[in-house]
Amino acid sequence: MLLDKLTKKEILIMSILWDSESPLSASEIKELSNEDLSIYTVQQVLQRLLKKDFIKVAQIIQKNKTFMRIYSPVLTQTDYIKSFINKKTSYELASGFIETSNDIQELDSLEELIKIKKKEL
Repeated sequence: MLLDKLTKKEILIMSILWDSESPLSASEIKELSNEDLSIYTVQQVLQRLLKKDFIKVAQIIQKNKTFMRIYSPVLTQTDYIKSFINKKTSYELASGFIETSNDIQELDSLEELIKIKKKEL
């Protein structure tokens, strides 16, 4: 599945959503951004991401007398990145990571994932 490439602003907003443990409103995204974005820009980018099916409206809440949409990602950052990597590149990345890793816990974790995957097949 090849996904649309995101623009810089779309990636910025998606990164904020991916890093958040809970859905966010446009004003919360604006506050968490390290760039000087207007609320209008944030809302425009959110609308584009909704049209591309990268995010969804998780809920609509009322704050004071105003209703706000709360957004959450539809796909993970890993799934987005994987959509641009072919099988050969995936293998090269995985083997390169294993060859250069000095962390026994990470290697043990990968080994366990491989065992689980082999049982599934």
